[in-house]
Parts: sequence; structure tokens; C-alpha cells
Amino acid sequence: MARDEFSAATKRTLAARAAHFCSNPYCRKLTAGPSSDENRSLVTGHAAHIHAASPAGPRFDSSQTADERAHISNGLWLCRECGDIIDKDDSSHSAALLRQWKTDHEALISEVRTRGYSESLALLQSRQVEPMIAKRVIAALEDRRALWQTFDAEFPDRVRQSLDQLRSRLVDLRSELDERSPLDQILLALTKTIHIFFNAVEASDLTTLRCNSSDPEWRSFSDALATLRKSVGLQIFNLANAYNVKLSDDLKSISPLST
Repeated sequence: MARDEFSAATKRTLAARAAHFCSNPYCRKLTAGPSSDENRSLVTGHAAHIHAASPAGPRFDSSQTADERAHISNGLWLCRECGDIIDKDDSSHSAALLRQWKTDHEALISEVRTRGYSESLALLQSRQVEPMIAKRVIAALEDRRALWQTFDAEFPDRVRQSLDQLRSRLVDLRSELDERSPLDQILLALTKTIHIFFNAVEASDLTTLRCNSSDPEWRSFSDALATLRKSVGLQIFNLANAYNVKLSDDLKSISPLST
């Protein structure tokens, strides 16, 4: 049976809205880059269907029309590996979960590319802010295992305390900067990312929550933490590059080009 495929324009739009990063919050792969041929580029991403394009596929919804299956609302951008995983393990990857991945990832990209943050990166790359404070920011992040420790080893309340301490440290560093400086804007963005995590988990009792993949509260906590790590990874990758600051192996693990 024929598949209801996305148009080329829809695929390009899905890729652009995801900034060519995989939308899976547990994955940080960049899916576009240069080819060995200087006249070409490589795109390794995949416009994946949330509900399958044909009856034989995962999460197929017989109530959808052909136009609905091929509509951009039925797609999200993934790396090839994650696209394969969600199709082979469809019982663990519901349509609702994939829609949430898409919504959260596009919101993250929108936040990172805001005018203030984009302008700050341009100034950072021209070395117009204090390099020593930038190094101290990286050092503060390196001291937080909550940013990279495996999820099954996490104690949620310990994560909360660690991120709260990191937030306080970022506030202290901001006090040493002019509020109009680009580095101040970077610290503000990092602080906002932590606030978003706290808002996402505020309904859960983190003192008693433990790793349990069948517990909706645990899944909500781990998804929020994965999104935070991905957002922080995007931000510190650019900050470290601006000042040639070498990241620790732990921080490299959450950078967008680590996998």
C-alpha cells in the first residue's frame, strides 16, 4: 500500500524548526554538517511520522486522512538512529510522547535562538567579555554531577539541591557583571533553564521519588532532566568554543556534538 509521505518542503521545515538537532531529549546529535566534498553538505536527520504513513507502520491511526498523515503536525525531526528506535520499539514511544518531544525541543530551540541570546553569542565570539568569568562558569557546571550522571543513579532530591546550588552560583557570578553584558545574558539563560526544570517537577515529591520506568512521575522527572541537560549542553558548547575553554569529559557528554 502507498505511504502518505511528507513533502520535501515539510521535511525541510521540520529540520529547520529543530535546528537540525534530534528532537529526542535523551539524544544530542547534530544532523547536518559539511561533506568531504566542499561543494556539498550532509544531512543525517530524518523526518519521522508520529502516526505511521501506512497501516503496516507503528502508531498507525486509521481515523487520519492521507493529508493528515502527510501534514507537518504529524512529524518530528530525529537522527536516523532515534527514528529507527521509535519505529522498532513503538510500545515505549507513544504518539503523545513523540508530540511532547517535538513541542519541548522546538520550545528549547526557540529559547536558545532569542535575540538577546543570539546577540550575546556574537559578542562572545568576538572576545568582548571577561574570559576569566566564562571559565568560572564552566567550572561551576563541571562541579554538578546532576548534569551528566546516569538517570538510574539519580536521587531526585539530590538533583534538586545540586541545581539549586548551581542557580545560586550563577546568581553570584552575575553580580560581578554589568547587567548589559553578553555574558550576563548567557548566565540569565542558564538560570532560566534551571527554573523551567523546577517548574516541570514542582508537583512531585522528590524526596521519595525513585527510579521506576513504570511510574509517570519518574518519567516526568527524567524527561525534564534530559531536557535541561540538552539545553545546558547547547549553551555551554558555544560558551566554551568562544573562549577555547576545554570541557571535561563529563560536560562533553552533554554537548550537542558529543555523539
